[in-house]
Amino acid sequence: MIFDRATGGTIVDVLTWTGMFLLGVATVSAGASLVSSSAFWLKILVACCFAVLVGSVLALLSDSVEDLVVYAAFGAVALVVSVTVLLRVERAPTGSHAR
Repeated sequence: MIFDRATGGTIVDVLTWTGMFLLGVATVSAGASLVSSSAFWLKILVACCFAVLVGSVLALLSDSVEDLVVYAAFGAVALVVSVTVLLRVERAPTGSHAR
């Protein structure tokens, strides 16, 4: 990469680790959102297992493709999913049986 050659890798390393941390937080949050809020212990368990599952898939992909490409693709997918979820507008029910 151009940044890696120009700066000795410091900027790229910092951005890579920061991005991986934020993607980890997003992955754990996505896993936790798969379970209803009534069972807190189950939410924690599913969040951890989902993060381990995503990590193992990323490790499998990084064996066949360069690491930074895999992380960049995962970041792009996470960005698209996050924007889609944030832009989803819940509309108030209308009609004769609306509350």
